[in-house]
Amino acid sequence: MARKSRSTSDDIADIEREIAGLMHDLENRVGRLNTLSRKGASHAAHEASDYVSETLSETAERLRNGAHAVSDEATKVGSDALRKIEDEIEQRPLLTLAIAAGIGFLAGMAGRRH
Repeated sequence: MARKSRSTSDDIADIEREIAGLMHDLENRVGRLNTLSRKGASHAAHEASDYVSETLSETAERLRNGAHAVSDEATKVGSDALRKIEDEIEQRPLLTLAIAAGIGFLAGMAGRRH
Protein backbone atom coordinates (compact mmCIF):
# COMPACT_ATOMS: atom_id res chain seq x y z
CA MET A 1 0.00 0.00 0.00
CA ALA A 2 2.90 2.30 0.65
CA ARG A 3 3.80 1.96 -2.98
CA LYS A 4 0.32 2.96 -4.08
CA SER A 5 0.33 5.90 -1.70
CA ARG A 6 3.73 7.01 -3.00
CA SER A 7 2.54 6.69 -6.57
CA THR A 8 -0.45 8.88 -5.79
CA SER A 9 1.87 11.45 -4.20
CA ASP A 10 4.04 11.37 -7.30
CA ASP A 11 0.97 11.81 -9.48
CA ILE A 12 -0.18 14.76 -7.37
CA ALA A 13 3.29 16.32 -7.59
CA ASP A 14 3.31 15.85 -11.36
CA ILE A 15 -0.14 17.45 -11.64
CA GLU A 16 0.96 20.37 -9.45
CA ARG A 17 4.04 20.91 -11.65
CA GLU A 18 1.89 20.74 -14.75
CA ILE A 19 -0.57 23.25 -13.28
CA ALA A 20 2.31 25.55 -12.27
CA GLY A 21 3.69 25.35 -15.83
CA LEU A 22 0.28 26.12 -17.31
CA MET A 23 -0.21 29.03 -14.90
CA HIS A 24 3.21 30.43 -15.84
CA ASP A 25 2.41 30.08 -19.54
CA LEU A 26 -0.98 31.73 -19.00
CA GLU A 27 0.63 34.62 -17.08
CA ASN A 28 3.10 35.15 -19.93
CA ARG A 29 0.34 35.14 -22.53
CA VAL A 30 -1.81 37.57 -20.52
CA GLY A 31 1.24 39.83 -20.10
CA ARG A 32 1.88 39.86 -23.85
CA LEU A 33 -1.81 40.47 -24.54
CA ASN A 34 -1.76 43.36 -22.06
CA THR A 35 1.29 44.86 -23.80
CA LEU A 36 -0.33 44.50 -27.21
CA SER A 37 -3.56 46.03 -25.89
CA ARG A 38 -1.68 49.01 -24.49
CA LYS A 39 0.11 49.55 -27.78
CA GLY A 40 -3.16 49.16 -29.67
CA ALA A 41 -4.99 51.48 -27.30
CA SER A 42 -2.23 54.06 -27.55
CA HIS A 43 -2.29 53.84 -31.34
CA ALA A 44 -6.09 53.99 -31.40
CA ALA A 45 -6.09 56.99 -29.04
CA HIS A 46 -3.56 58.76 -31.27
CA GLU A 47 -5.64 58.06 -34.37
CA ALA A 48 -8.81 59.20 -32.61
CA SER A 49 -7.07 62.39 -31.53
CA ASP A 50 -5.93 63.04 -35.10
CA TYR A 51 -9.43 62.34 -36.42
CA VAL A 52 -11.06 64.71 -33.90
CA SER A 53 -8.49 67.41 -34.63
CA GLU A 54 -8.99 67.06 -38.38
CA THR A 55 -12.78 67.12 -38.01
CA LEU A 56 -12.64 70.25 -35.85
CA SER A 57 -10.36 71.97 -38.36
CA GLU A 58 -12.69 71.12 -41.23
CA THR A 59 -15.72 72.30 -39.24
CA ALA A 60 -13.99 75.56 -38.33
CA GLU A 61 -13.12 76.11 -41.99
CA ARG A 62 -16.73 75.50 -43.01
CA LEU A 63 -17.92 77.93 -40.35
CA ARG A 64 -15.44 80.56 -41.53
CA ASN A 65 -16.61 80.12 -45.12
CA GLY A 66 -20.23 80.31 -43.99
CA ALA A 67 -19.51 83.42 -41.92
CA HIS A 68 -17.87 85.09 -44.92
CA ALA A 69 -20.88 84.22 -47.08
CA VAL A 70 -23.28 85.60 -44.44
CA SER A 71 -21.13 88.69 -44.02
CA ASP A 72 -21.08 89.26 -47.78
CA GLU A 73 -24.85 88.78 -47.96
CA ALA A 74 -25.41 91.17 -45.01
CA THR A 75 -23.22 93.78 -46.69
CA LYS A 76 -25.21 93.39 -49.90
CA VAL A 77 -28.56 93.65 -48.09
CA GLY A 78 -27.32 96.68 -46.12
CA SER A 79 -26.12 98.36 -49.29
CA ASP A 80 -29.40 97.62 -51.04
CA ALA A 81 -31.39 99.04 -48.10
CA LEU A 82 -29.24 102.17 -47.99
CA ARG A 83 -29.66 102.62 -51.76
CA LYS A 84 -33.46 102.31 -51.39
CA ILE A 85 -33.49 104.90 -48.60
CA GLU A 86 -31.41 107.26 -50.72
CA ASP A 87 -33.82 106.77 -53.63
CA GLU A 88 -36.83 107.52 -51.39
CA ILE A 89 -35.14 110.65 -50.02
CA GLU A 90 -34.43 111.87 -53.56
CA GLN A 91 -37.97 111.16 -54.76
CA ARG A 92 -39.82 112.51 -51.67
CA PRO A 93 -37.65 115.00 -49.80
CA LEU A 94 -40.53 116.78 -48.00
CA LEU A 95 -42.10 113.53 -46.80
CA THR A 96 -38.70 112.35 -45.57
CA LEU A 97 -38.20 115.65 -43.70
CA ALA A 98 -41.67 115.32 -42.11
CA ILE A 99 -40.96 111.75 -41.01
CA ALA A 100 -37.60 112.80 -39.53
CA ALA A 101 -39.28 115.69 -37.67
CA GLY A 102 -41.98 113.33 -36.34
CA ILE A 103 -39.40 110.88 -35.08
CA GLY A 104 -37.48 113.72 -33.45
CA PHE A 105 -40.66 114.99 -31.77
CA LEU A 106 -41.55 111.52 -30.44
CA ALA A 107 -37.99 111.00 -29.17
CA GLY A 108 -38.16 114.36 -27.38
CA MET A 109 -41.48 113.48 -25.75
CA ALA A 110 -40.16 110.12 -24.63
CA GLY A 111 -37.11 111.85 -23.14
CA ARG A 112 -39.29 114.20 -21.05
CA ARG A 113 -41.14 111.32 -19.36
CA HIS A 114 -37.94 109.90 -17.94
